[in-house]
Amino acid sequence: MKTLLFLIILVPQMAFSQMTERSFMASSRTENNRAVIEEVTLTDLRSNESFEGEYFKVVEGKSDEPISFDADKSLVLKAATVYYHLTKARSYFVNVLKSEHVLGMPKMVIRIELRNQFFELGHFAHDNVEPQFNNALTIPAGTGLASRGVIPWGIEIWFRPQKKLHISEIKVNDLAGREFKSLMGQFRNQIHMQSLQSFFSQLIISFVNTEAGINPFSVENLVRTAGSSIIMESGYQFFDPINKLFSRKWYWLDTALVPEVIYHEYSHAALSDRLILSSSTAIIEGMADYFAGKIANSPTLAKNIKKYNTYNGKDAKRKQNYMIQFELGDYANTDFVFGLLWQLDESLNLKKDKNFIFELRKHLTTNAEIRGDLIDGLLKTCDAVCEHAFIEKLKIQKFLHSRGI
Repeated sequence: MKTLLFLIILVPQMAFSQMTERSFMASSRTENNRAVIEEVTLTDLRSNESFEGEYFKVVEGKSDEPISFDADKSLVLKAATVYYHLTKARSYFVNVLKSEHVLGMPKMVIRIELRNQFFELGHFAHDNVEPQFNNALTIPAGTGLASRGVIPWGIEIWFRPQKKLHISEIKVNDLAGREFKSLMGQFRNQIHMQSLQSFFSQLIISFVNTEAGINPFSVENLVRTAGSSIIMESGYQFFDPINKLFSRKWYWLDTALVPEVIYHEYSHAALSDRLILSSSTAIIEGMADYFAGKIANSPTLAKNIKKYNTYNGKDAKRKQNYMIQFELGDYANTDFVFGLLWQLDESLNLKKDKNFIFELRKHLTTNAEIRGDLIDGLLKTCDAVCEHAFIEKLKIQKFLHSRGI
């Protein structure tokens, strides 16, 4: 009788403690980086009924209960996608980078379809506060607020629901457009100067040599001389309305279905042993982009997922010079730092089993800036991981100079 009672108690505990695997449909990538919905295997599951595993628990909104395998089909697709890619990201930091911080991290709660803003004291901002859509957020752990019944929480990742927004409803910092207009402005000034010089040259010739038959004020001559300036000026003045007319009108981003966004957010958590989860800066976002690219095994992020994402993505191969605007929070998510780190890392001769960018985090602070802090961090990191530090540091400085830093 005692043996039977022991087995009745033990068997459920054994079943619960064993990790299981299960297949689901999820958003993924093919070998040539094409977006697909395909069957994937979820590992380390601790439940046979819901998305709760050894390292991640996927919940909906503010709920504390894991999403059921029998939930709405679209919700299950998102839950399976984030669970699968988070497992892949964790494996990279543990098995490739040997991160002790990630190895020791407790189970992480992953929230999808959460509209609330983050509130440092209360975890979730009140429902009346403006809801959030089309983005993802990694939040720091909090001590809670006992007087209000708010219990402590650990590091979490929040994936917002997607919502179609018209271009008139959103603030867009079109850096590429600004760069193009700046170059266009410089070219415009050159055209104006050339036209003015041409006009004065003809004017002088007409006074010095009256037999030349040149009338600088004739309609034909004015059109020929000033025509290019008029066309250029028109293009410059009407650039913004023309750009707005032909640009995309509707925008949305379903972050829970874009693998690189998932890798990016987990990278924030993995790097939080050195880079605190408190602000968004060019270096913090660039570091997360770099590791998202490494996990995805691709220099491009969030590309070609038109069904879930209208964002053009980032490209580490893009050649781009430093601009002071990159230091500002509004431009923290440009691909300048991502590309700089990716291209620099590929060109260095490193010691075996050393990851330059992972080591770099030790020489940066949360509020580090590109010009100054990043340069100093790169050189210090090279002393630790470069095979021939003196030569490689010269290479780093030459590379930075070529990028306008």
